[in-house]
Amino acid sequence: MAKRTSSVVEQEKQKLKRRRRVVIIDDEAAFSTLLTKMVSEFGYEVTVSPDPRSSRTYELRDSDIVFIDILMPHVSGIQVLEQLARQNVKSAVVLMSGQGDRLNEAEKLAKKLGLYLIGVLEKPFRLADVELILEGV
Repeated sequence: MAKRTSSVVEQEKQKLKRRRRVVIIDDEAAFSTLLTKMVSEFGYEVTVSPDPRSSRTYELRDSDIVFIDILMPHVSGIQVLEQLARQNVKSAVVLMSGQGDRLNEAEKLAKKLGLYLIGVLEKPFRLADVELILEGV
C-alpha cells in the first residue's frame, strides 16, 4: 500500500512541475539547447529567449523559473534583472555566467532589487547542479 501512495504522490509532483515553466534567457544557442535538455528531464516546460531585447519579460508568470545569462550582447543580464524588478516580477530567478565576479555582482543586485533568487550557476555546470536548484523550488 505504501508503494502505491508514494507513486500517487510522485505523479502529483510531476503534474505540478509540468505546470511550471522554465524560461531561459541566454544568447548562446548551443548552451540553451543543452540547458533545455537538462531541465526537460525534470518534467518542466521550457521556453528559450535568445535575445533579451525580445525576452518578453512582461509575459512571465509568477510560477515561472527564469534562468538568466549575465553576459550577453546588446542587453546584459543585469539590465534584465533591473527590468524584472521594475515590472515587480515574482518569478524564481537563477543567475548564470562563466565569470564568477560578474555572478557575485548580479547576485548582490538581485537581492537588493528584491527578486526571488533561487540559485547561482557558474558555467560550466552539471545536471546535478540544476537538479539541486529545481528541487528547492
